[in-house]
Amino acid sequence: MAKQSSLEEKIILAAEEIFMNKGFDATSTTDIAKKVGCNQALIHYYFRTKENLFQQIFMKKFQLVLSFIIQENQPTDIEKALLRFIDNYFAMLSQNRKLPFFLITELIMNEERRNMLRLHLLMQSEKLGYYANWDKLVKEEIKNGKIRPIETIDLTLDVISLVVFTFLSLPLYSDLFQSNEVQLENYLQHRKEEIVTLILKGIKNT
Repeated sequence: MAKQSSLEEKIILAAEEIFMNKGFDATSTTDIAKKVGCNQALIHYYFRTKENLFQQIFMKKFQLVLSFIIQENQPTDIEKALLRFIDNYFAMLSQNRKLPFFLITELIMNEERRNMLRLHLLMQSEKLGYYANWDKLVKEEIKNGKIRPIETIDLTLDVISLVVFTFLSLPLYSDLFQSNEVQLENYLQHRKEEIVTLILKGIKNT
């Protein structure tokens, strides 16, 4: 694959920033061109349409999230696997705090993007294999009596929803309590510890 030109990379970076802040509908190629400092025609030259440019950025962000949800070389102990999952997921979103709102908003508002992701996932045979290994681990731990009966998809969604909502709530928490960056980091650490406790207690076989 040919290396991207410097201008093309600048367009992608500028578009990513604006899309993340304003969303697809509220962003124009004029906004992006102004941010880059180039002619609007150059954006159409490299990407043809705003939709093509957005899809490239959207899929890159989705792949980032997916790489932390469905991982290879998972620990063979369910608690260690969950701890690594939660810890890595928090670390990634801490560096990409606007990402959950960006992805969720676009997926809720656009059925075509949901269909696009569904087809994309079906073609990710490697990722589906990792998920199959995760499903196998959960079922084995249930069979061995280490955790209560629970569907793998439910356990996965429990973790994802708790972590994602923490970051969705971050702007509200920040505004309500006038929090500085240190206080926000402490809040995130507290939420991570609370989520670990909730998940591990929730799967305990009583």
